[in-house]
Amino acid sequence: MQSDVTVQPEVAGRGGVRVLRPEFPREAVAMARRFGGTYIAGASWLQPVWERRQSRPSYLVALDPGWPGFRGIEQDEGGLTIGALTTLDELASHPLVHEHLPGLGTLLDQVAGPGVRRLGTVGGNLCAGGDLSALFLALDARLHLVGHHDPKGESLVVWDAADAGFDLIQSVTLPDASPWRIAVDKLGHRERFSPTRATVASVHDGDRLRLAVSGEGGPGRLSISEAALNDGHSLSGADRIHILDTELEFRGWRDPTLRLAIQRMVDYLLAEVGHVL
Repeated sequence: MQSDVTVQPEVAGRGGVRVLRPEFPREAVAMARRFGGTYIAGASWLQPVWERRQSRPSYLVALDPGWPGFRGIEQDEGGLTIGALTTLDELASHPLVHEHLPGLGTLLDQVAGPGVRRLGTVGGNLCAGGDLSALFLALDARLHLVGHHDPKGESLVVWDAADAGFDLIQSVTLPDASPWRIAVDKLGHRERFSPTRATVASVHDGDRLRLAVSGEGGPGRLSISEAALNDGHSLSGADRIHILDTELEFRGWRDPTLRLAIQRMVDYLLAEVGHVL
């Protein structure tokens, strides 16, 4: 990639913010690297972040949903591929999603309000560690990234938005989960721009159980608790609670009351997917 970037006309924004409008994805990555810019699409997450921090970036790099592969939902032998700039509203109403992930529509009904869902994007929700993160982590989703060199793929489980630099999510692929048992529970409905306290997802693929969480403590797979529940041996209730509580605290969930709530959510979800305790 050339180091020199031709900057498109800048639009002065509130507080001196400049909006850069790249013509293609690789140029967006180059602009973000050069100017330290923040990617922007629906901006439903950036707005409350700016309000809380009382600061705004100097540059925004506007993403174009018309770029190939960045918007829409397609099915192939690998599962469902969802463009990162697909809105949450489009995701909730798409027939392929209803066929392969019937529970997702119920979850999305609890994400903010209709106006935000029409603006908010799948990629933005994942970057923010939003409600989709728990379910997509439990489903072993794979990201397709546009970086400094060539496009690449990476598991969402090992991807960290905070360490991703300026890599840009083009799309995310979910495996065919139509025969799997899936359950999601959420603590707290969003009011205006208040973030969810916790979202927990449980997936049973017919062989193994998967658990993931997102919310105040950050998104992640609960791999230690998964292993304990999948090892074929019965755990006492006290042991199971201790393992999950320790893992949550280690992952950054500091509030003991919230950890207790998550434990109860997990118990409910395990019953929903038919996992015998």
